[in-house]
This record gives sequence, structure tokens and C-alpha cells, in this order.
Amino acid sequence: MSLTELKRRISELQRGEKPPRPPVAPGEHGRASSELYQQFPEGSACPTDRGEIFLSEAGLKDIYSGTSALVARFRRAFKQAKRLARKDELPRFLEPLAEATPKETVLIDTETAGFHGRPLFMVGLLRLSGSKPVVSQYFARTYAEEAGLLAKMAELLPEVGLLVSFNGKAFDWPFVRDRMVYHRVSCQAEFAHLDLLHPSRRRWRDELPNCRLQTLERYLSGRWRSGDIPGEEIPQRYHDYVRNGDARLIAPIFHHNRLDLVAMMELLAALVEGAPSAARAHANSATTPRT
Repeated sequence: MSLTELKRRISELQRGEKPPRPPVAPGEHGRASSELYQQFPEGSACPTDRGEIFLSEAGLKDIYSGTSALVARFRRAFKQAKRLARKDELPRFLEPLAEATPKETVLIDTETAGFHGRPLFMVGLLRLSGSKPVVSQYFARTYAEEAGLLAKMAELLPEVGLLVSFNGKAFDWPFVRDRMVYHRVSCQAEFAHLDLLHPSRRRWRDELPNCRLQTLERYLSGRWRSGDIPGEEIPQRYHDYVRNGDARLIAPIFHHNRLDLVAMMELLAALVEGAPSAARAHANSATTPRT
């Protein structure tokens, strides 16, 4: 980039103007998509108002062998939350479950190319479609497709009654919202938001070394992830993929995103299942005099 061009770009950023999108080399998009379809045969092109993105959509049973038992626990969690709410035994942080149904509930996990100001390139959603749980992963194959990804989210979110995340109130949802503002994507969505991180800290902070999602996953399910990509490596993997289109680089990110969604569904069920005993323990500690 010449010095003149650099000065012009800096001036545009200072005025709040968006820099022009870099052109995609002829054939590059098609080659990258072809490799994606090889890695994810269930994938398809997903049209949006702001261009095409990639969608990988699969039944949870094709991803996780314990799907039947997990979905049964997930459904019971809503019924149990309503029963506990009627008896005033439901912890306040789980109250959104008492007002929602499994059908209108969506679990969300995002993948980004860094922190504030960096692109959002994947949104994973886990929800019940009819009676079957489905994992939908919307993916921006290039930086330019981020706008299409956000447009798709703006289309889907108005259908959500309860959004479930892990640290989503502090990170995922503000990130999505900020990137929508940047790309001038309007989203008219109203939903309750249950962030599982804070209830997990209240419930297990005295029992576990930390309350990271993978720590909770090991504690609650006894499952250790094998070959999972570390979160800090994800942004660079995506940048490398955008440069060379090698889908093998980002296949582990899809896998990581799916595992996070499964772990979140397990965590939601575990929080409700442990709610009565946790509530009693809290009441006892509040009323028992110290000696």
C-alpha cells in the first residue's frame, strides 16, 4: 500500500467511514467453497440480503451419541423450572426458563477473529426443529461475508424467545450487536437471555478450580475433549483460511463450536437439576448462626 493510500485509509477511519472491501480473486471463492463441502458434505449455500454465506446444518444425533438422553434432560429442565417457580424454589438467575419453552429456546456460541473491532465469522445455534435438535453453523468464508452472516442473524433472532449462552451477556451478544451497527444491519429482536456462566459460578465456584466451560464439561459429564483446538488459536486459523482457502484449517473450529453447544445444553440441564438442593443450601447458610 502506498503512503498516499495509507493516509487516505487512516482519514476514512477517523471520519468513521468503512474502508472498501478487498476484491476476491477469480476462482478463489469457488475453490474455498469446494473444500468446505468436502469437509462438511451437509453444508449448503445460504442466501441473505447482504450476500451468500456458508451453512453447515446437521442433526445433533449425527454429532453426539448421547443425544436422546440429553434432549430428554433438556425438556425436563423447563418443566422442572416451572414446578420450582410455583413453589418459589427456583433461583432467580434461572427464572427465564420458567417463562420459556424448549421450542422457542436457542443456544448460541460465536467464533470471532479477535476481540473488539475484529470480524465475527461463525455463529453456531442449537435448537429444536420439531422434535429433533439441530445444530446450525453460519460461516463467513471471507471477511466480506460478515455482513451476510449478520443479516442472517437479524432474520433469525426475532423468532427466538429465549437465548442461552455462556458468557454471552458480556461477550457474544454485545459483539454481534456491535458488528451489526458497524455493518448497518438492523435487528428488531426481543428475547430473554440466560447466560449460564454466572449461575455456574454461583453453583460450583467452591467446588471447582474454575468455571470455564470445558472444566464444567469434565466435571458434569466426565468427558475430556481430545484434539480440541485451543480458543486462542482460533483467530489466526481463520485468517490463514481466508488467505489460502484450506478448509482443513477451520474444520477444528466447527468441531469446537459444536462441542461448546453440546456442553451448554448439558450445563443448562445440570443447573436446573441441582437447583432445589442449591436453594436449600443457600437458605440454610443464610439462617444458620455461625459458631
